Amino acid sequence: MIAAASEPLRVGFFLVPDFPMMTFGAALDPLRQANRIAGRSLYKWIFVSTDGAPVHSSAGVPIPIDYSIADMPACDLVILCAGLNHIKAYKPAVFRWLRSLHGLGCVLGGICAGQFLIAKAGLLEGRRCAVHWELLAAFQEEFPQSVASNAIFAVDGPFITSSGGTVTLDMMLYVIAASKGRDIADAISDQFNHPEIRQQNSAQRLPAQTRFGIRNPKLLEIVKVMESSIRNPVDLQVLARRVQLSTRQIERLFVTHLGKTPSAFYAGLRMARAHDLILQTDLSIADVAQICGYMSVSRFGRMYRAQYGNTPREVRQGGLTRRSAVN
Repeated sequence: MIAAASEPLRVGFFLVPDFPMMTFGAALDPLRQANRIAGRSLYKWIFVSTDGAPVHSSAGVPIPIDYSIADMPACDLVILCAGLNHIKAYKPAVFRWLRSLHGLGCVLGGICAGQFLIAKAGLLEGRRCAVHWELLAAFQEEFPQSVASNAIFAVDGPFITSSGGTVTLDMMLYVIAASKGRDIADAISDQFNHPEIRQQNSAQRLPAQTRFGIRNPKLLEIVKVMESSIRNPVDLQVLARRVQLSTRQIERLFVTHLGKTPSAFYAGLRMARAHDLILQTDLSIADVAQICGYMSVSRFGRMYRAQYGNTPREVRQGGLTRRSAVN
């Protein structure tokens, strides 16, 4: 990782079309604030794209670019900022460029979906990286040799990755503390009304009790097991023994607190995972079905259509819009 340095550190931001503005701002603005607080240039930054042309964010905001990957000057840290359309940067020239930067000793950062590019360049095998919860399953399927984590950010050797959104601020405060000292990182956090600098292993998502409004501890335990057992669904009788309740009692808990039967709730979790994989990977529909615990592709297709109104094939071929936590 970047060590303390006396000279201004140069940071390059490689922007992929449809990158998320919140994540980009959370990476860039701490550097500006560091310069302001210090009263001198601690950091300099440049914007880079594949060909040097302006890049539009997912909100349609155009960002002028300083350099292409072919003429970019040396940087201490290059941060790749990408969203759900990260595959737009899946180009041999980009992968060669990343491997070259790595060979020169440049620290590489991936924010939101930028780590997909680093992994696709073959640089994250055996490396720990943070991936947004919405993209985690897709990343794990595409890059099984990487150690994907649902931590808010991760540092592993010359790589630093953020799961995106506001937690990118915590990642950048880590970078600033490592390169310019904890005092200035704390001062930036204070300026941004950010009362606590979160550590790498902090949770990405709201806890299940908040997301689903669950207060019953036994129901909460069951939901956590369901969320962690998508590929191999756990039978209701097994869940009942785990929490020492009857299946009838569990069914009443689900209907009372969540308005659904256990099977319907579990199916919803599995379908949400399937929807992510259908839209974010090139996995076959049969593979997606298996990953989500369905041995029958036809049954999987019926369940998916009942949930989303279209078959998996129609959704993938039509490029239908989806809700997104990262875009």
